[in-house]
Amino acid sequence: MIRGPYFVELASLVPMKFFRPLIVVIVLSGCGTLPTYGALEVTGRDTLPEAGTQISVTTWNVGYGAMGAEADFVADGGKYMRALDADAIALAVVEIGREVDGFDAQFLLFQELANGSFLSRNVSVQAEVERALPDYSSVYWEDLGVIAPKPYNISHGLGVYARTDTSVTRAYELPQEPGYFFLTIKRYYATIVTEVPIHDTDRNWVLMNIHLSAFDNGADVRRAQIRAVFDFAKAEYAKGNYVVIGGDWNMRISDVEFEHTTADADLFWIYDFPQALLPTGWKFAVDERTPTVRTLQKPYVAGENYTTIVDGFAYSPNIRLRRITTTDLKFKNSDHHPVTAVFAIR
Repeated sequence: MIRGPYFVELASLVPMKFFRPLIVVIVLSGCGTLPTYGALEVTGRDTLPEAGTQISVTTWNVGYGAMGAEADFVADGGKYMRALDADAIALAVVEIGREVDGFDAQFLLFQELANGSFLSRNVSVQAEVERALPDYSSVYWEDLGVIAPKPYNISHGLGVYARTDTSVTRAYELPQEPGYFFLTIKRYYATIVTEVPIHDTDRNWVLMNIHLSAFDNGADVRRAQIRAVFDFAKAEYAKGNYVVIGGDWNMRISDVEFEHTTADADLFWIYDFPQALLPTGWKFAVDERTPTVRTLQKPYVAGENYTTIVDGFAYSPNIRLRRITTTDLKFKNSDHHPVTAVFAIR
């Protein structure tokens, strides 16, 4: 979960001996990579059918293959930046690929879809996902990167996969966190917007893939990002389009409670979604039977780690939710669960 101000003086949380080699390389390399906003390159299948009046969408934060059940994470109050070794990550990535291969959704929205890099011990989640989805077009947008030689390079971002025709996919910039972490690395934020023509109409499905901040002080950046997301979404709705926003909100989008023994001190990043920011007539699609995220202050133990629902969908008033299901994987290979919904136009 590279969620946010990791720039909160990570060096003060973990002995510098663990990070000195990386910091030296970053200082020598000079700067982090900059994101590209606007239209994005679409790869993979280039001949796909048009979408109909009903679509299925899955969202999953795959935790760059390194956030399985045995992992903890320093920014969540754990001990490690990379708790799992390369063999464990490689196995997790293969199993993530198997899960993805079983998805039957027309659209897949991924967060923390890393290439082989420092964070994933040079194991590529993206490559495994693409092997599992040969019949989809794909877009990848890097939200965290650094110019550095292996094994210290970092590539981490958002992915959108489509099994129908898309007219354009673009990265729309969101409010950013101030500052840097590791001296020169910065996490960038955008919503990846995909326009999907609807057969025999002049309207579009508009899918928005999001991964909001998490460790921003007081959730102020998250609130600003939510305002920006819905400002864009409302403009698309006003055009007559059908808007679905999916991803990792990093805020509780349901007040359902699950059993846990986690101390309040380890829940410092948990905030409720501000309902006043949900536009009139818009709704959340949430499966309240199953949590979608767990805390990483220690390896996962059912009933002990805090779990809640931060992954799901918001949708415009001209859409009807047909069904929604969270796949309970016991957080085996990621600290998030995949969520799948079916939507239809009204």
